[in-house]
Amino acid sequence: MSNSPSVEEQLREWVGQLAPEHRQLLLMMLTEDDRLQRSARLDFAVSQLRKLCKQRQLNWDEMAEGERESFLDNLIRETELYATQAGTPSIVQVIPCHCCGREVTPSDLYRIYFGERPPSVEIAIARLILMDTDVDAQFPLPADNEITIGRVDPHRGIRPDVDLSKFDPASRISRRHARVTSRGSQFYIEDLGSANGTVVNGRTRLKPQEPYPLVNGDVLKIGETTLKFAV
Repeated sequence: MSNSPSVEEQLREWVGQLAPEHRQLLLMMLTEDDRLQRSARLDFAVSQLRKLCKQRQLNWDEMAEGERESFLDNLIRETELYATQAGTPSIVQVIPCHCCGREVTPSDLYRIYFGERPPSVEIAIARLILMDTDVDAQFPLPADNEITIGRVDPHRGIRPDVDLSKFDPASRISRRHARVTSRGSQFYIEDLGSANGTVVNGRTRLKPQEPYPLVNGDVLKIGETTLKFAV
């Protein structure tokens, strides 16, 4: 058996030999490459969505965001419906990915478009901070707005503003779990009838559909995931 180092080990050793300023430069280059790839994926998805809209006498660029989501939801349902009928091809035709050559489905377009699009330009005056994990994740809360918290489900057209899917391996968070609304600088949290509930500061279990006022430092338990409200 060969004892030669793996490619990963060789790369780690090589990076470790770089001067700090060169390591920083390498990180910046990799970040820029990732940004360019994400931008290319988004451009590809939008071009396909424009073509699919045109086939149905619709204009993607004139659609509101909610109309775009509904359009994609319908494409996904059509694909799933026709996939269950033996010998009947899907009526939704999408060209293969120009990067990897893999066949692209409407579900792929959904994930690319809603995952890669630029963030909202709304100014956040508060945030939710993920706790009890090594991951540094924060979710902005803009003023005079409504933010849903839950898990994404592209097949059912559920796309919460705060998607906690990857922080919820046991699926204890409902798809539409809770909602944060604001009136001026005052924020409220409301449980949406979730299966495992929403608890504030370890003692107040929210009743469904009843807004609860938030103050700086409140700790929210969403299923088994902990978030801190901060302004």
